[in-house]
Amino acid sequence: QGLKAALFTTSTAAIMLSSSGVLGVAVGVISTNNNAAFSDLAVANNWNDITAQGVANGTPVDGPQNGMAFTYGGDHTITADEAGRIITAINVAGTTPVGLNITQNTVVGSIVTGGNLLPVTITAGKSLTLNGTNAVAANHGFDAPADNYTGLGNITLGGANAALIIQSVTPAKITLAGNID
Repeated sequence: QGLKAALFTTSTAAIMLSSSGVLGVAVGVISTNNNAAFSDLAVANNWNDITAQGVANGTPVDGPQNGMAFTYGGDHTITADEAGRIITAINVAGTTPVGLNITQNTVVGSIVTGGNLLPVTITAGKSLTLNGTNAVAANHGFDAPADNYTGLGNITLGGANAALIIQSVTPAKITLAGNID
């Protein structure tokens, strides 16, 4: 009975701390090596937690998970190889990204930049969906308003049934800076 009460009290405290932000919020990740992939585990050392200032904190972590944002930490190629992964935002500021390879269906809320554009290649039979559902706050290392694709560069449809799907939440027009090939 005492153990049951202690577990309940501990669980309640964890929920309260979590909702207040004391336990921390999943803030996103930053690539630390070229050829990083969404499926990378922390032992691959291709991703780090990101600080509120937008830099790697030196702690290896798994690749971006659902609901996370990520930042290109260098002039990297990154592979989106986890089926159905939903990424709130991608930041390419301060880099000349080599590319994002979509090898599994992927959803992205925003792609922001400080100037350079992110080229994307979508594999045959796979899709990139731009859904713009959520803005990203600075606790991800950067700010990104919803439906912002100013960092999206040329899009290459890499074969039969490769698809770019645009599902804007707001009635605002989405401008694509690159070409679609």
